Amino acid sequence: MQKTYTVSVLDKKRSINNGQRPKYYVEGSHEAIIDKDVFMRVQSEIARRANLNPDGKRRVYSSKYALSGMVFCGHCGDIYRRVKWNNRGCKFTVWRCVSRVLKKDVDFDCPARTIKEDVLQGAIVTAVNDAYARRNIVTALLKQNIESTVFGDLEDRLTMTDKELAELQAQMIAVSGDEAAIEALGDQIDGLRAERQNILTEAAERSDLQERMNDMISFLDEMPTMLTEYSDTITRRLVEKITIFDEKIVVEMKSGLQIEVEA
Repeated sequence: MQKTYTVSVLDKKRSINNGQRPKYYVEGSHEAIIDKDVFMRVQSEIARRANLNPDGKRRVYSSKYALSGMVFCGHCGDIYRRVKWNNRGCKFTVWRCVSRVLKKDVDFDCPARTIKEDVLQGAIVTAVNDAYARRNIVTALLKQNIESTVFGDLEDRLTMTDKELAELQAQMIAVSGDEAAIEALGDQIDGLRAERQNILTEAAERSDLQERMNDMISFLDEMPTMLTEYSDTITRRLVEKITIFDEKIVVEMKSGLQIEVEA
């Protein structure tokens, strides 16, 4: 507040406040347009999509297919892309490492295998059924992990950061008119605000992980029997990442559970 001030009430002339008047930073004075929890989830998704670019390579994100942006190469770490093949009139769908699809644009020859879509989908069905077969053990482990996800350390860090911010803001008011001191304090305040945002983001990530684990528990409790066919809906709900190796496929659930499937 008071980034500008009134020089003359009669002339209604205002000027930029370069230290002539105290400035104030006010938090929480307006109702948020976007709920903080929603905002944090969006930041988490932005970070996840940014991680789809291994070694700074530009990759186009797509949510057209349930497996898009979810399948990774066990050799080079690049993502897999859905490709249509036509072999002597026989058409089928496969997934290939982008480093192989765009091999003219890379400086190495990735040995990653091409995998048929039905094999990939079958691996997901196998992984979900494996979790269901061991649901008592899996559920107990997830509940234990939920209980171990605490927020006390984050609350202490947030309280300390808020205290330091308040002290710096009080100092800024006290040195009103000293532009050099104000600038130095402003840099410290900006650093603390960034740290505070990081703490809130970490808290949101922990909360999101708890919700994912609870969702996995609910799914296993509600699941009447083993899956008999692949489902995009279940994949979007449960699966976080799939890594393709030469002799196996590793399916990582959003709950953090990892299951190896021979395929």
